[in-house]
Amino acid sequence: MKLNFILSILLISCNWAIGLQGLVIPQNGKILSTAGTGIAGDIHPALNPAMGISSHSYMQFSLNNWLGDVSGGHTLFHWGNEIPKQLSIQTWNAKDLELWGDSPDDSPMGTFGIHYVSAAYSMSHHFNTPYRFGFRLQTNYSHLFTESLSGITLDVGTAIPMGTSITLGAVIRNLGYEFKNNLRAELPVESGIGAAIKLPIIKASILTDLLYSSSNGQEVRTGVSTNWKWMNINAGTSISKNRNAKAMGFSLNYRRWKINYGIYFHENSAVLGIPQFLDVRRYL
Repeated sequence: MKLNFILSILLISCNWAIGLQGLVIPQNGKILSTAGTGIAGDIHPALNPAMGISSHSYMQFSLNNWLGDVSGGHTLFHWGNEIPKQLSIQTWNAKDLELWGDSPDDSPMGTFGIHYVSAAYSMSHHFNTPYRFGFRLQTNYSHLFTESLSGITLDVGTAIPMGTSITLGAVIRNLGYEFKNNLRAELPVESGIGAAIKLPIIKASILTDLLYSSSNGQEVRTGVSTNWKWMNINAGTSISKNRNAKAMGFSLNYRRWKINYGIYFHENSAVLGIPQFLDVRRYL
């Protein structure tokens, strides 16, 4: 349908893009379920590469359905205790998009696809201090019809514990460049600060972030995440000039297995669909 092609162009032209702007798409179900909240929550290095101490190495695979017909996967390996490290690969694809010309026709001229792949390496260190410092280096490649884009970005972050119940975090994302037809262009830089407040009585954390992007302006995110034994609940909201969204999800723990599920509601859900992500983790 012609509508599918129009929606696809909208996806590529704004924040929801598969191209290098696809850096803003969540990596997995846990991030999706908090609406991207968690700079100080030690959720994922894509939110803040200053990862906390990890007692177990693990592998994780995610099946993700984003807006429209965009689907993808995310695979990662996390290892290291005092100095945690993570290696991940993410893919996004949209196939059989219809191509229409400038004049109305009874049938499309053909079909085409969109492909995006990225690889990232993250590392965190305490440097013999109570704080955590981390970086995340990511390379990206996307292909749309006859256009190819590639790029490299660097994220840096820190986590600062303020006692046993409060942690503050700060992050700068997308330091880098994209290349299109061998021409270099700067990416929109995003910076943010966040706080995580633990509530020991109910074993839950309240998360709040304030972000600023050079392309999208200011955004406020809030969320909550429980820390129970077998099952946990996550929820979050994101408010900005161009986007108002709510998300929720849950996780199940059983021995060495963990499953995360997240669902994301936004103002265009009736047109572009409702994103849903599913993660399966195996502790080693």
